[in-house]
Amino acid sequence: MPSLELDGLISTELSENPLLEENETSSDKIEETELSPEESERDDTKEEDPLDILKEIDESIGTAPSSKFREEEQWRPEAANPETLSEFLLSQLDGLQMSEELESAAIYVIYSLDRNGLLLVPSDQLQIGWDGREKTLSDAVAIIQTFDPPGVAQDSARNVLLFQLIRENGEASRGDLEFKIISQCFNELAERRILSIASTLLVSPHEVELAIEKIKKLNPWPGAEFAGSTGTTVIPDVIIEKHDDKFMVFLNDNRFPHLSISDRNRRVLESPSTGVIEKDYVKKKFKRASWFIKAIKQRQETVKKISNFIVETQWEFLLHGVESLRPLTLQEAAKALGFNQSTISRAINGKYVQSPQGIHEMRYYFSRGSADASVTAISVKEEIKRIIDAEDESKPFSDEKIADMLNNSGTTIKRRTVANYRKKMDIPGARKRRRF
Repeated sequence: MPSLELDGLISTELSENPLLEENETSSDKIEETELSPEESERDDTKEEDPLDILKEIDESIGTAPSSKFREEEQWRPEAANPETLSEFLLSQLDGLQMSEELESAAIYVIYSLDRNGLLLVPSDQLQIGWDGREKTLSDAVAIIQTFDPPGVAQDSARNVLLFQLIRENGEASRGDLEFKIISQCFNELAERRILSIASTLLVSPHEVELAIEKIKKLNPWPGAEFAGSTGTTVIPDVIIEKHDDKFMVFLNDNRFPHLSISDRNRRVLESPSTGVIEKDYVKKKFKRASWFIKAIKQRQETVKKISNFIVETQWEFLLHGVESLRPLTLQEAAKALGFNQSTISRAINGKYVQSPQGIHEMRYYFSRGSADASVTAISVKEEIKRIIDAEDESKPFSDEKIADMLNNSGTTIKRRTVANYRKKMDIPGARKRRRF
């Protein structure tokens, strides 16, 4: 889970499970706590009746966590948005009737999406991270793809746009010019090569322009509206600091409450006066609380392992900045850490790292790189921006000239890639940059 969602889930668990409580100690305490019928019974004569305590807790909890049995409220980070993409998708899942296995697969798919709502994990890697049947997983993907926002869980921006056209106009839209442009001339569309598109599809440039105006109304990134606002204060999950020429990794555990099993309420299990139904109720709550604490601990351990891997592989970046950011793939991390790629993808989703180079989303350290380059896309973009910032405004560099300059400096890149990166940085073309 992204951290903001986990914080909300912790609040929910605290409100619903009387065996779970906050304290100021580490959640590792669960490792020393085991449920055993052979445990000695405690003398409850000096305490309130355990069953009465449990009922009182149940009566006091509502939609928000009860603070009645906690000395003070722990600090909570405020949610960046009223609702995240995962929460929005899960709310749609709640209204469906399905088997437990299919529901579990659907939840797995939801948390495998990237921040734009795309399912970029290859199907074979997605299957590796799933313990159930392959058909169940494919059915789950198909179900999530029917959810709002339209196009969610598609594997590319192209397929998102095609899906939105079909959803809006039906199967007949496959014959429309907009559909043909996206399916057959997607690269030319990205570069707005109108004449090339017109020649390929045997239509007039004017018809292409009209179709492109319709395409502009579609959204290739269905989850982008849930990604967060610019005014949000980012709370890092991991802090990387330099100490004695070494970079150290620290988890920002204080952003979450520390959880433990409530000893007082657990006495219900051991009280001779407790009925079978009540004892069974508490036993189930104990097992869930134990699982929840262990799950959070495992989550944090995974995040820390990935963070240590980032320190080992991006050492030069931490020292010198973006120029030294090396190409790093999810596959490399998965192989080095013994995880599968889908686990790495989910684990870094929505997490932030604070380092001497600033605060970045954890995905920042992983890049596919340019199509035929030995450097990351981020580094290339920075280099393109530097070249344009230093150019003579009366004679701005063309994309081809910038590509030549990068190639001469050792960065293999095509003119088309330069144009795409320039557009993503909202930098106009050479003609529009020219000043007289």
